[in-house]
Amino acid sequence: MSEHEQQRPAGTIGRLREIGSRPVVRNTIYYGINFSLQIVTQFGYFALISRALGPGGYGIFASVSAIALMVSVFVGLGSDHLLIQRLAVNRDVFAQYFGRALAMMLMTFAPAIAFAFAIFYFLDTGTFSVFGLFYILAAECIFRKVSFLCSATYMAHDRAGKQFAVDNAIMILRFLAVALLTLTAETVDLDTWALWYVGASLAASGVSLMMVLKDYGLPCPVFSGFEFRQGFLLSLEFTSVSGMRDLDKPVVVQLLGPAQAGIYTAAFRIIDAATTPVKAALYATYTRYFRHADKGAEHGIAFGMRVLPVISGLGLLVAIFVFLIADYVPLLLGTEYVEAVGLIKLLAVYPLLLGAAGIGADIMRSIGMQGTRVVLVFLSNFVIVGVVWVGCDLGGLEGAVLSRMALQAGIVALTWGLVARKNTKVRNADASDAR
Repeated sequence: MSEHEQQRPAGTIGRLREIGSRPVVRNTIYYGINFSLQIVTQFGYFALISRALGPGGYGIFASVSAIALMVSVFVGLGSDHLLIQRLAVNRDVFAQYFGRALAMMLMTFAPAIAFAFAIFYFLDTGTFSVFGLFYILAAECIFRKVSFLCSATYMAHDRAGKQFAVDNAIMILRFLAVALLTLTAETVDLDTWALWYVGASLAASGVSLMMVLKDYGLPCPVFSGFEFRQGFLLSLEFTSVSGMRDLDKPVVVQLLGPAQAGIYTAAFRIIDAATTPVKAALYATYTRYFRHADKGAEHGIAFGMRVLPVISGLGLLVAIFVFLIADYVPLLLGTEYVEAVGLIKLLAVYPLLLGAAGIGADIMRSIGMQGTRVVLVFLSNFVIVGVVWVGCDLGGLEGAVLSRMALQAGIVALTWGLVARKNTKVRNADASDAR
């Protein structure tokens, strides 16, 4: 064997180590493991709770949770996302932004809860009592928000391993809660489950907060300097994103009933869990958009264009995988969910759309198009209600899925059209400056 041949394996291994040491690659791997573990716990949790509550009970729970998640985004007025953006550029401001985020959450919790109950008044909430609804709201609007703030802290510091622990704590504890509940109770009603749900969420937020305080110290109690405009825009955007993800569920409950809504939601939850590789790549690159865009909008756009083929490839692989495994879903959830198989196959292309939409959204946030992005997703929330309503009326569950996917494709096309237009303006401006 020649000296060159002997050195080649070492060179290959060295090259792989070099690639693996890059922060983006390392974080993508961490996020991949992170979301993979979430898939296991999410599937286990989902299988247990969907069986325990049945399609009808699960449909009501999904509808109530969807509203709670939407309202929860306004708790803190976007201060958790502001923390990510500011710490991604200057990590010395952690204490101020973490303290400011906690203060803002404290001030906005009560109005958010009141607003949520006003919405519940007009919706079918099944057998939930007032206390049961409050438990769900507390879980999503207080304890989940604290957990996300801790996760955001580790994301901003590029500590994907610690973020891994925080993100999975809430899923694992909720899984253990439903497992213990189903083992100790003959039947599970919505109020009982809500109590266990909020208990698991409380435990997860406590663990997460202790981790962050141990790693970064106590936050500064800041009650001034709030970036209300930017925070409100972020809240409006992510509430709208949450609405785009879940606002169709209450519509299906109202038009087709809780049982059909449970099947519809089950199909979306399967797809949501299967998009793990796409989400991992989006999370791993999120803070880098702001660092590239800090040098100029063209750098942020160029970074997104480099990421697009990779995430699209992942989305295509996931789409094929989802289509192939759809027939086996009733073995996991039970025969009551056989109707979900066809819906899952219709939704197989969703990971591709999610990846493209996510990259476009990250570019727009990083290059000063936050206002345009907010208007786009905010208006989409009004459109989705009407679109899914018509889809349900004309084609039942299949009609709801197809109309929902058509709207998602339209949003992706519009998002990238706006990014392309901005890119053209930036290039023209650069060309003018060069002259």
